[in-house]
Amino acid sequence: MNSGGFYKLEELKKQLQEKIRSSLTIDEAEEASLDPHSKRPPRPCGLTVHTGIGCPFKCAYCYIYDMGFKPGTTEYPLTGKQLVYALTLNKYFIPGPNGTFIALGSVTEPFHPLTKEKAFEYIEAINKYLGNPVQFSTKMFLTDRDVARLKAIDPFISPLISISTITKDKLLEPGAPSVDKRLKTIETLRSHGFTPFLFLRPIIPGVTETEYRDIIDAASQHGAVGVVTGTLRITRGILEKLEECGVDTTAILRRLDKPLRKFENSVQYSVRTEDIKKEIAKYALKKGLLFLPYACMANILSHGHKCWRMKALGIEPRVKEPPEIIGVEEYLNTAELKVKYLGFENGCIKVKVVKGDRRLIEELLKYRFKSCVKFC
Repeated sequence: MNSGGFYKLEELKKQLQEKIRSSLTIDEAEEASLDPHSKRPPRPCGLTVHTGIGCPFKCAYCYIYDMGFKPGTTEYPLTGKQLVYALTLNKYFIPGPNGTFIALGSVTEPFHPLTKEKAFEYIEAINKYLGNPVQFSTKMFLTDRDVARLKAIDPFISPLISISTITKDKLLEPGAPSVDKRLKTIETLRSHGFTPFLFLRPIIPGVTETEYRDIIDAASQHGAVGVVTGTLRITRGILEKLEECGVDTTAILRRLDKPLRKFENSVQYSVRTEDIKKEIAKYALKKGLLFLPYACMANILSHGHKCWRMKALGIEPRVKEPPEIIGVEEYLNTAELKVKYLGFENGCIKVKVVKGDRRLIEELLKYRFKSCVKFC
């Protein structure tokens, strides 16, 4: 595909904008254009869509409270049409089945009773107007009726069911549904033909090492097709909450790149857990489950696609030849964007930005070539 493909993409976005804008009032369109969804850059897992504001579960390891979110929840104000309009205004967003991944559940519980209808509304609008791959992470109990409704709206949606502990859940996740309920949700999703993954997140050093086998066993028995892991991010406040819940944080502190005394208020710091992830991967594979190190991979698989980094996991990409210099450089050879192709390594396109927005370039290359991007 040459640079004409990029311009066709821009034209498609404009057409979608006009189509959806024509069904909104002036005030509705203005509200959507000012909403953060119209501007927020995607995260590695995709562009996060919020069905609510805040979360009442009060999980001790959760970082959203340090971000200013309240320990309660309210429904997000945009309608489904407003949301998709906002997304088409986002310069980083690529519409379509091969476009930007969408992730629900990053800063709120998407299927909480107060936000569940909004979640269904958003998923339906995204599927109807855009067709982008959608993923959700949840701790909620989804009934057979809920799952049947999901199946009717988006039969390929990617479900991640979050479980981080089975012995300390009442202490660490005081407002969340029980682990038994979440396991039942996995079972129901699988029975309706979905590909539910256990979302073993966050990995809590000092806790996870002793529990992951039991968690994986239980998830497997209830129909999980695989395991996705997630890293713990901490602040001073999170450390204090974990200690109040009886967690020995010594193992966590040993895995930090910065000593606690140098922590800045409300800044999140990742905890090194690569060794624990390797042990989890070995055990998951031993149990006959898939192991995926990134949530986006589960979304890709659920929608019948594969990416180049999956090759290292033994999952062959459908395209047999990696991206070449001609394809990459021609695709981004426009008045606004230009890159120099430097090679392909470990599932990543290596490029140097000659001209243009680096984040936009990353998104365009990632989805066009089903590959991560490394800037040199």
